[in-house]
Amino acid sequence: MEKGQSLGVDDTAGLENAAELALTAFCWWRADIPHDVCEAYWRDVHGIMFARVPGLWQYRQLRLAANRPDLWPEVQGISFDAADVAQPQGMPHGLFLSEADLVAFGSNPIARESIPNDAHNFIGRIGAQLSPPGGGRTLVDRINDPAMQGPPPVPTFVLCFVPRARAASAEAFHRYLSEHVARPWSRHPGVMRLRVEPLPPYDRSAMASPGVAHQWPNDETYLGWLELAVRDEGVVGDLLAGAAADELAEQVKAVHTYPVREVYTIISAGRPTEVGLRGYPAVQTIIAAGAGDQRGEAVLNLLFGDAVLGLDQLRRRT
Repeated sequence: MEKGQSLGVDDTAGLENAAELALTAFCWWRADIPHDVCEAYWRDVHGIMFARVPGLWQYRQLRLAANRPDLWPEVQGISFDAADVAQPQGMPHGLFLSEADLVAFGSNPIARESIPNDAHNFIGRIGAQLSPPGGGRTLVDRINDPAMQGPPPVPTFVLCFVPRARAASAEAFHRYLSEHVARPWSRHPGVMRLRVEPLPPYDRSAMASPGVAHQWPNDETYLGWLELAVRDEGVVGDLLAGAAADELAEQVKAVHTYPVREVYTIISAGRPTEVGLRGYPAVQTIIAAGAGDQRGEAVLNLLFGDAVLGLDQLRRRT
């Protein structure tokens, strides 16, 4: 089955918007291991474990660079600075079509035991949050690459929002972020991709990993984030032109802007990608050698069995 065929969608936004639930995790790497080792381990050891568990509709790893306050104009009442200790280095993002798929994923021994027990090998701190059902939405995607591997083709950022203490309920803030920030921004001609992801107030990590700290590094926890890809960096500042800045300042205390250096897609449309099955270095080596037969469905099925089917494997059993 071709990806997305069963749902009648073949575009990235349509594929992502078919999902009901989203899991976001903010990760800080271990300080005693080089960051490049942590990132390689995350993608090629830890990441491929997810590709062996049915239930996920999409699973991506976003590698983040340091906060970029310089991209924004000065706005009274909003801070664009983030303390070094509070800046995450990685953000895994998973989508589930339904609550039943989330339960199936979580009850699998790999997801229940192996993945959490492995996290301490490269993660020093984690904060994972499950978005409200139906809250996340991809409003525009002109890039249309549902299985992106490597650096994004245009400047891409994760924008994280810290609400004002006097802000209304989390639900009201989520509506504001979705309808008054994300939706109008998505109409800007320079915006190539925009996804909005509301987050619940952070209490404790939704993912328990033995040996990994779960407390947030400071009191500026996020109540939502946007994935924003733009034609050029100048578009970011344009989004706060005019009255939009004053309105944002009434709701938002801080905006932290993390450039996305690389994206690795482990699962797309319910099935593992080649990177999810083999790891990125192996796939790159196969491509460089021109070994096309190694990328065929027949070989992958022989090597990886039912893992190749991903979510389809779960459907066949129910």
